[in-house]
Amino acid sequence: MEGVLVTSESRIAEAERFLVAHSGKPSDGIHSRFNRLLCRPAVRLFSHTAVTPNWVTLGGLVVGIAAALMYARGQYTAYVTGALLFFLSGLFDEADGMLARIKFRESVFGTWFEGFVDEATYLLLFGGITVGLSRDRGPHELTYGYLLLIGCALSIAVTRWQRKLATAPDRPDEYAERLNRLLEADSSNLVLHVVRHIHMFIKKGVSIHYLLIFTVLGGLPWLLRLAALGSNLTWALALYFNRRYFRRGKAGAVARDARIV
Repeated sequence: MEGVLVTSESRIAEAERFLVAHSGKPSDGIHSRFNRLLCRPAVRLFSHTAVTPNWVTLGGLVVGIAAALMYARGQYTAYVTGALLFFLSGLFDEADGMLARIKFRESVFGTWFEGFVDEATYLLLFGGITVGLSRDRGPHELTYGYLLLIGCALSIAVTRWQRKLATAPDRPDEYAERLNRLLEADSSNLVLHVVRHIHMFIKKGVSIHYLLIFTVLGGLPWLLRLAALGSNLTWALALYFNRRYFRRGKAGAVARDARIV
């Protein structure tokens, strides 16, 4: 069994580094692992303070609001500043979960609050991008922005419904793992193969990287259009996914999941 045997005070720091380094999830992809690597010093520092995971989540919301306001200014330097701030907001999103696992502070409210902040920061960000591009390039950008915001709102509603169908009320943290397991087990289905790829890109830990790349390279208008398409595909495919796995309700979902496992 992997670990650090603490036999003296000199090994406490080594044990702390080990705990922080292993505070992620087995399902983490390359983007999340990189993000968590950047978060390790801050998480180790916070673990010695009264800072709670929910405070970190709230900090991510504040930084996300600042990012949206910068994008709304409609200038390249403001866009890049906004992208960097949103990247930082994404690191807050990684750090709160790491801190919760280290401090044994995982909770139903914490999971709900983290999800709410993610949804709020996405809506604020895309609203800021829409305002900024309309100032920068003209009012025609508003069309794509409206489509994107509508798609995001519908995606949030359908995803919340899906989470309710897929998990017990006191265990919402199991949603992502169960969803990934179902998608992987049915990877031969072409529609669900598309869902898997879209699902990967809408994760905040992944999207912050591509937002930064598109912004720095001057591709923000293209990102707005792709995001408008992707957000509306997300809710439509989520409805298909719900019908395929969860149409019988929670009992049916659990039974299907049990058979796959």
